[in-house]
Amino acid sequence: MRKITSTNYINAQKLHGLCDAAYTLSQLSGRWKLTLLVKLREGSKRFSELKGELPAISERVLALQLKELEKSGLILRQESTLKKKLYTYELSPLGKSMDQVIQSLSDWGKINNLQAEL
Repeated sequence: MRKITSTNYINAQKLHGLCDAAYTLSQLSGRWKLTLLVKLREGSKRFSELKGELPAISERVLALQLKELEKSGLILRQESTLKKKLYTYELSPLGKSMDQVIQSLSDWGKINNLQAEL
């Protein structure tokens, strides 16, 4: 997360005011955020389940990306009633509202992903 007084942050805010699509992409930016949202479309998951499904992500980066998604209101973190410090993550209503956006991005990728042909 950038400092709110930084030039990059200020410029990003100006850009978001000029282009709604840029704002949307900023909410999904980060190497793992979009993939995490796709995984959570399947249903709520624990940290360990997400880590198991994404073995290339470090625990530190996973925790940071989940915190950012939670801060932006796209996911909810629920504490287990059975065991303290056991959390599940799920899409918030705001996160669920991105379903068509995520599906459109996925559809475009299936058609145009040249790496998939290799």
